[in-house]
Amino acid sequence: MNWLVDIMISSLTFFYSLTNNYGLAIIFLTVTINIALYPLTLSSIVQMSAMQKIQPKIAELQKKLKDTPDQMQKELMELYKKEKVNPFGGCLPTLLKIPFFISLFMALQSEKFGQMIIAKGANANFLWISNLSKPDPFYIMIVLIGITTYFMQKTMPASPESNKMGLNVIMPFFISFISISFPSGVQLYWVVSNLIAIAQQVYILKRKNVSRETF
Repeated sequence: MNWLVDIMISSLTFFYSLTNNYGLAIIFLTVTINIALYPLTLSSIVQMSAMQKIQPKIAELQKKLKDTPDQMQKELMELYKKEKVNPFGGCLPTLLKIPFFISLFMALQSEKFGQMIIAKGANANFLWISNLSKPDPFYIMIVLIGITTYFMQKTMPASPESNKMGLNVIMPFFISFISISFPSGVQLYWVVSNLIAIAQQVYILKRKNVSRETF
């Protein structure tokens, strides 16, 4: 993981050399990573939507064969094969993306990045934020994280179970809460990443003509 963190630091340095602003460097790097990982995002959303479409059939089998788990498992596998759905297809691409996001997250919280943005002449301010190594003093980024997380979930294919559990409301508050103490550079990355995810999901759902739960 350290080598990935070093790559992220080097990439931030590169984008800073083009923009002369660490806020813009974070934005450009976040956009670049999300574009590079777009094929994984596409695969994940398409598979999640496919799973969503066959949920009624899955629920029917589970109800019908609840007393015969072996038979139920067999028929579920046959259903997946018939509908050409990979039950793990929605999560595996997402798991492959995690190391890249964690490495950027770690890079933005690293001591090396902190030293970079406090170096003499470094442009570490962005909009209302005077220092990207410190948390947003006005909590604007926290509010934006909550809002963008909510809409990111809303544009994502979701199972009825997640809607019933209220995860679409709870998660934005939870994510906002845990990000309060993060450096504003990390908060900026989170907001931009959410915005890109929303745009990609809306584009994929329309282009592939796949559906999602509305709530």
